[in-house]
Amino acid sequence: MENQITNITPDTLKTEFLTAEDCRFFTSPGGFLGAEIRGEPHRRVILSRALPISQPEDYLCVSDVDKKELGIIEHLSDFPEDQQKLMREDLNLRYYCPAIDSIESIKEKMGQFYFDVKIGGKKKSFTVKDISKSIRANGDGIDITDVDANRYRIPDLASIPAKSRRMLEPYVY
Repeated sequence: MENQITNITPDTLKTEFLTAEDCRFFTSPGGFLGAEIRGEPHRRVILSRALPISQPEDYLCVSDVDKKELGIIEHLSDFPEDQQKLMREDLNLRYYCPAIDSIESIKEKMGQFYFDVKIGGKKKSFTVKDISKSIRANGDGIDITDVDANRYRIPDLASIPAKSRRMLEPYVY
């Protein structure tokens, strides 16, 4: 079996930064995000975040369907509004993170925590295993990761009902 790691060289590790002048995004006939990069059309591209929590709109990797990196976008805000809209729509499909409106209950059983919450006015239940690693303060908000690696967000802790805050506060680190 050939070891493919030996094919990595400093030249293969070079990162190309893409600017609004180099790159234009579009919706392909199939409904996918496409891009024209330095005059070369790509009918389908994939955007991924290098820093999804701390800088969700900076350092975006643009790859083709074979996962070959085409370049890095330093700041989404450097692109025109119509391009930003297309890019955000694609990222939101990949990085779905619903906002919690309120916490109805948190129950602990055998080391797991069972959350009953409301998201968009609808009831949702999920389980958190390692609460010290799964609930994190992030600016004014809180990020929660469940046992299936789904992420939930409380964008502003002060905006949820006081009863919900009191239930959550003992677990926020």
